[in-house]
Amino acid sequence: MPSEQGNSRDKVKRLAVWALLTSVCLIVGYIESIVNLFFIAPGVKLGLANSVACALVLKDDVKGAVAVNLSRILISALLFGSPVSLMFALSGGTVSVTAMILLKKCRHLSVLGISGAGGVLHNIAQCAVGIVFIGIGIIYYLPILLLSGVVCGVAVGFLAKLILKRIEKSGKYV
Repeated sequence: MPSEQGNSRDKVKRLAVWALLTSVCLIVGYIESIVNLFFIAPGVKLGLANSVACALVLKDDVKGAVAVNLSRILISALLFGSPVSLMFALSGGTVSVTAMILLKKCRHLSVLGISGAGGVLHNIAQCAVGIVFIGIGIIYYLPILLLSGVVCGVAVGFLAKLILKRIEKSGKYV
């Protein structure tokens, strides 16, 4: 019986950590929505909230990465978005996290490589949704999205590395 209580406590702790990380992602995402990077290209954001999902993937917490990312996307859409923005965010977030989970299995890829690929695939998925909602003309925007995906993905990967170092230093991640 004591092992069941310990296991139950670990699950509750893990859920609490995921909830806290989701809250942090929502705050960071909201701040990013206020800071407009229109001088780069319309709609481009750094996506710093994705660094949490990336760090969780790299920490081999796939369930946490999926739960935090999905929760963040759904809550953010409910609070600040629309059904169309939900489709863009859900497609990009789902594809990028799935890609990072699969790429993590390739031992020769660095954190920055995994995250950069996640950023590029995020933008490709969003471009596909854009074709459905806006039209095929959005495809001309793809080169800018690919470049910004690499740059922002590497920035997210760098932040994920910092998060991982902090987690390892504290030794308190469940």
